[in-house]
This record gives sequence, C-alpha cells and structure tokens, in this order.
Amino acid sequence: MSKSSPAEWLLARLTDPDHAAAIIGDLEELAASRGRLWFWTAYIRTLIALGWRTGGSAFLLAFLCMRFMYGTVIQWLMNHRVPTLMQAGLFGVYNLHVRLITWNISMVMAQFLCFATPFAVVRFGMRNRLTQLACALFAISILVYTLRPWVMDLSGLLGVLLICAALVVTRWRKPLAILAGTCLPAIAVKVIYLFLLPSYRYRHIPRIPASWVVVSDATSFAIAAIVCLYLYRRLLQRPKATDRTIA
Repeated sequence: MSKSSPAEWLLARLTDPDHAAAIIGDLEELAASRGRLWFWTAYIRTLIALGWRTGGSAFLLAFLCMRFMYGTVIQWLMNHRVPTLMQAGLFGVYNLHVRLITWNISMVMAQFLCFATPFAVVRFGMRNRLTQLACALFAISILVYTLRPWVMDLSGLLGVLLICAALVVTRWRKPLAILAGTCLPAIAVKVIYLFLLPSYRYRHIPRIPASWVVVSDATSFAIAAIVCLYLYRRLLQRPKATDRTIA
C-alpha cells in the first residue's frame, strides 16, 4: 500500500507518519495470508486503540469523571464527616495556621486532580511518570474531603512531603512542573470567570447558576488540557529520531 493511501493518512492523524507507515506495513504483511476482511477489522481496532488516547477523547472522559467526582464521591465523603473540625488532629488545636495551610493545599490539589488524573491516565497511560505522580497526589489529597481532622492533617502533611520529594528527585521534577504549570492557569481562569462574569449579570442571586459552573469548569479545564499537552511535549516527550541525531 502506498504512503499516500487514505488508510495510512487517517492513521497518521492519530500518531506520527513513521509509526503509521510501520503499522500499515505490518497489517499488509499479515493480510496476505489472512485476507482483506481481517486487514480492515484489525485496522479499525487500531484506530480505536489510538483514537481514544487523543487529547479530545481524554478531555471528554476526564471532564465526565471530574463531574462524577464532584457530584458523587466528594459529596459522599463530606456526608460522612465528624460533627466538628476543632478536634486536636495531628497538629493539635493550637496550630490552626498550619492546619489551614495544609488543608487548603490538599483541597486545591484534589479539585484540580479530579480532572488532571483521569486526563493523564487516558492520554498517557498508567506507566507514564506524569500519570503516576498525579495518581499519588490525588490519592493523598482527596482524603481531605473526609472532613475528619486527623485524616485531613495527614493528607496535608503527606501531600507537602510528596511535593518536596518530587522537587528533590530529578526523575519526578519535570512531571511535577507539568502538573503545577497545568494547575495555575486553570485556577486563574476559573477564579476570574466565577468572580467577575456572574457578578455582572446575577448580582441579586446569592448562588451561581449551575450552567455558569459547568461553563467555567469546561473553560478552565480545557485550558488545563492544552497547557498539559504543551508542557508534556516540551519537558517529557522524547524527541523523534532523525538521520542527524542517529549520525
């Protein structure tokens, strides 16, 4: 099959041209003994396997997962909280400033990672360092929504320690930089959207309409996905081999 064939062109939209040519070549070689029906069946399976990891598919699945986490999982955790947050906890009752700092760090991380973690899982796979770091931070930070002082203190402390460890260890420094660079613009967009736009139109309504929340979430996390893909290409993705680099 020639390199300009429509099947190879479509496959190249989901991967690089060299990989697409290699896949088509393998399928053509096997199709010689298995038939054209097998070729097109295997080709469609390949398209699906590559297509669901594209940025658009990853964003859609991650956004749906994030809405489920906000509406179901976090709500369930908060409904099983203890009556008071003023228990001694890990830091004691006289270190409220430490508790507030660590709690807020965990809450911000959990809210952002509700989207970033499934996005990284779908887009990059579980063996990727960025995905592994996101999963670890998410598993720690989501515990803050149990609203149990001991668990919240431990969540904040472990989250800070994991961030510090990622800064020290070279292998995890770039994945942490990608998560931080992805998080900051998303938070900035959401803050601007929630505090400026609704106040202009809904000044007499104490609660922001649900439609505004969905739009602000979609906008902020869409920017987060774009920034994440850009930073990943710049910091973690291996450069393609060329004749010059091989030489």
